[in-house]
Amino acid sequence: MSFPVWIPFVNEWWTFLSFLGLIITCIIFSNFTLNKRWLSPEQNRRLIHLLIGVMISYSPMVFIANTKPAILSAIFIILNLIAHKNSHLKGIHSQDRITYGTIYFPIGYLIIIIAFWDYSPFIILSLSILTFSDPLASFIGSSVKSPIKFKIWYDTKTVQGTFAFFSSAFIITFFGAQILFDYKYIQIIGLALFTALGSTIAEITSNKGTDNITIPIVSILFMIAFSDQFYLSDDSKIILGLELPLILFIISILLFVSYELKVLSKSGFFGALIMGVIITMIGSFSHLLFMAIFFIFSSILGKIFKIYSFYKSTDLKRNIIQVYANGGIALILCIHEYFNPNPLTKYFFFASIAAAMSDTWGSEFGKISKNRPISITSFKPVPHGYSGGITRIGTLGSLLGACIIGFFVWYTNPNISHFIIYGIILCGFFSALFDSILGDLIQAKYETKKGDIVETFEKESILISGNHYINNDMVNLISTVFAPCMMYILLLFFSW
Repeated sequence: MSFPVWIPFVNEWWTFLSFLGLIITCIIFSNFTLNKRWLSPEQNRRLIHLLIGVMISYSPMVFIANTKPAILSAIFIILNLIAHKNSHLKGIHSQDRITYGTIYFPIGYLIIIIAFWDYSPFIILSLSILTFSDPLASFIGSSVKSPIKFKIWYDTKTVQGTFAFFSSAFIITFFGAQILFDYKYIQIIGLALFTALGSTIAEITSNKGTDNITIPIVSILFMIAFSDQFYLSDDSKIILGLELPLILFIISILLFVSYELKVLSKSGFFGALIMGVIITMIGSFSHLLFMAIFFIFSSILGKIFKIYSFYKSTDLKRNIIQVYANGGIALILCIHEYFNPNPLTKYFFFASIAAAMSDTWGSEFGKISKNRPISITSFKPVPHGYSGGITRIGTLGSLLGACIIGFFVWYTNPNISHFIIYGIILCGFFSALFDSILGDLIQAKYETKKGDIVETFEKESILISGNHYINNDMVNLISTVFAPCMMYILLLFFSW
């Protein structure tokens, strides 16, 4: 099937205005039904989600380029933010639970149409799953008399609602693929099962509506990766044919063992599983290997040093945010390289992994220091575990972590330039130092009623330094961005 399927107006701006008018009409209608109390706030939200979702799901069928849909989504991101802050548009924002799903919804749409516009059939299927399966799961979960509830991260889900989501995602993908693709029957079943599983994991690992972003992104990546594995033959891929189930099984077992050993929380397990599947399906051997090196080596180190640590963390298990704060940038670089092949992108990937490894090892080695850490900016003594504090052994551990990544880059790529190897090590190490500087200067720190200094907000605690929106996970994310940026600058100088 070629896209667009139908061009309603010669001038595409008229199509844009038509979509804009229809969406505004839906919002006005939702406010009207809410004021009349014809529907509950939650039912009203589901209805508007469904109506607008149907329109945007099929936008690739009527738009030639993604410019107009991108503008459309940007407009509603801004309107949603303003409305949410000022309590306007209650028809879409009023519900019994705290959620930012109406804000995340157009953000997810914007990401999908900008990043994957050339994959129009997959856009339609992924957004259709979000449009129909998500409200169906909510409806089923709230309608059954005795729901079986569970919680993976923040949002409470039900077994019945999750089953409804999985089943409907399978049906949408199965029948949609028969219309949109020329696939064999067995391949359509495999695609539908694989996509339904990925989108279901994205749905159950949500926090206040984040699934409106994660469901379409995970769904489309799973669909593209699965389809390419069956229809493309590329020696750069790790897996071809029957090797896929074995590798995914090994990854699942490894992560499950990590969960049982309390290295990962429930949300961390599912987040790492999504990451592992995507990297396995669309990455090269190097991508998977270095993610595994970072995860396995850091987990083993953390378990060993826990015995000798002078600072006992309250929660050693990595949750989904911590998983993506350390590996999310590397995952994005892996995805970018898949869709935009460039040999330099892999060096940025290595640098990001080196930064995560260096920072993690610096923290773990620092815990066994007998001496109190000192602030990296003021050089005054600070408590163990205090962000921005460094020790001699922690600094050496940080350098060692970056060197291990550098060593494996050299070992797996013996012909690579020494300049690149040293660059990866230095980028990783200096990014870890940058992480400490950020942790000292801008990471939020609170004083409790007892006078204790903590880095996580507690009831009645007072912000004494840093920014309320900057926590340790945000600092880790920034440092893993800083490393590939440094690597890019080094490569520019090297090319001169």
